[in-house]
Amino acid sequence: MNKSAFHQLSYGVYVVSTWDKGRATGCTANSAMQITSEPATIAVSINHDNYTNQCIQDTGKFAISILGENSRPGIIGTFGFKSGKDNDKFDEVDYAVKGFLPVVTDACAYIVCEVIDKMETSTHTVFLGKVLDADILKKDTPMTYAYYHNVIKGKSPKNAPTYIAE
Repeated sequence: MNKSAFHQLSYGVYVVSTWDKGRATGCTANSAMQITSEPATIAVSINHDNYTNQCIQDTGKFAISILGENSRPGIIGTFGFKSGKDNDKFDEVDYAVKGFLPVVTDACAYIVCEVIDKMETSTHTVFLGKVLDADILKKDTPMTYAYYHNVIKGKSPKNAPTYIAE
């Protein structure tokens, strides 16, 4: 099987965030999608090993910051290659509280959700979220995963659903 075929699926690049006992935390994700428009429902996939997974389970809420092609590329590394358990990632990134959750201000849009259901796989939790708030932050083209790999020359962290060992 040629797992590189999976890179042909359309993905975005996001920061999924929540709270850790009052401290903002989050991780880079590439698997987020709209499930329904009415009621507005979003799904995100978060690796069991990501500290953010446990924090979303504890709070029952998450936000998605949709990164744009002009978002600072270092944001992806900050949220994708460090653990929120040991690092305060939001110390390195400007953020605002929207809908009571932290969102990266250098994103083109955000969506705030309340967890209404979840599905466990062997490595990831897929959280279904009822949309509570959403807005555009700046005019920018949303970053695709292909853009991240082909233009920025970024790599997938080990916990990403699209990680392929070299």
